Amino acid sequence: MENLETYRLGQQRELLRLDSREDCTALALALASQARNCLCLFTHDLDPDLYNTPSFIDAARAVAGAHNGGRVRILAHDIDRAVNRGHRLIDLARRLGSPVQIRQTPRSYHHSFLVADEIGVFDRRRADRFEATASFNDPGWASSLVRFFDEVWDQSARSTNAAALNL
Repeated sequence: MENLETYRLGQQRELLRLDSREDCTALALALASQARNCLCLFTHDLDPDLYNTPSFIDAARAVAGAHNGGRVRILAHDIDRAVNRGHRLIDLARRLGSPVQIRQTPRSYHHSFLVADEIGVFDRRRADRFEATASFNDPGWASSLVRFFDEVWDQSARSTNAAALNL
């Protein structure tokens, strides 16, 4: 993959294609690191290969701790697996509370995505593969994913493991 350091959230509209774990991890981190207001993460089990790294957690913490009401919203189906494996996003939600919210989807989805500041997109149509498309500046695509995210969010509940999550 090209050098992601040249990409800026809200600037390059180029469609990026990724086909490796390393590229997907780097892209997710680049988007999260540049986000200032919100992250929407839609995943089956919090994808530990992508979202359980110290760097990603630092980026999510920065968004959630933003003075302008930053927030991180996460939808996952298999939250218990993440809790049992000690996922760092679970710990972050426990520590920060309301700026980091996690809900459990009513069913499993094959799709996984991350939307940063409602403009940057990292989209894996098959969550079981490290093949993705992404853009640092596609508000239409981002808006479509956020609408879907919001619909599922409204249908989702706090995890049955809410006591363990302390959410």
